[in-house]
Amino acid sequence: LLEAALRIEPWGADIIDVNMGCSTRKVSGRGAGAGMLLQPDLVARTFNLLSRHLTVPVTGKIRLGWDAARRNYLEIGRIMEENGAALIAMHGRTKTQKYSGQADWDAIARLKQSVSIPVIGNGDARTPQDIDRMLAYTGCDAVMVGRGAIGNPWIFARRRREELTLAEILTAVRRHAAEMITYYGLPAGLIQFRKHLKAYLADIPGLDDFLPSLLATTAPVEFERLLRQLETAPTFAKSAYAD
Repeated sequence: LLEAALRIEPWGADIIDVNMGCSTRKVSGRGAGAGMLLQPDLVARTFNLLSRHLTVPVTGKIRLGWDAARRNYLEIGRIMEENGAALIAMHGRTKTQKYSGQADWDAIARLKQSVSIPVIGNGDARTPQDIDRMLAYTGCDAVMVGRGAIGNPWIFARRRREELTLAEILTAVRRHAAEMITYYGLPAGLIQFRKHLKAYLADIPGLDDFLPSLLATTAPVEFERLLRQLETAPTFAKSAYAD
């Protein structure tokens, strides 16, 4: 880990972040990601080692713990601070919860009160209003947005989806699809983009005639033809959410 961090640091990284929040079985099941929460000594050694050898801040993301019986986030937070962590981001769910249930914002508030380094709250921030509520409720220093940004990058500009025009949404769709095609190639790029496309177009009324074809095509020319057909439809002339 230190070797990898030392290789990355000269590339201009602003921080080195240790992700102890990943709940994926193939990661956490082998003791990495959220699996580190079960190994406080490993957390201590990791942050002590990295913070002594790196010049950039070392940060970490955690969850409440492995499960409801092992919510050790306060212990892990103190260990991180004592061993040089510059910041803690916490998702207010356990590993076993993954993304189910409701994020525990009270726990985020308790972590903030128990350490002196900045705390970033994470979990159930899907709108600008959610961001403001979490900041006020927990006293955290910032809010991390994950799933709430899928299909909705405008959340970082504090814009509500209801304010967007179809033209704005489709501009983002085109750019995002093009980037995925460039990275993954065809047809994989458009296939993997489908979940993002569904999120971009979620809750927009009147899409029944367009969405199935958009989700089925793997040809960029056909994809663009369908987008143009959609944006010129009279139903969507102004706001994407207009009646």
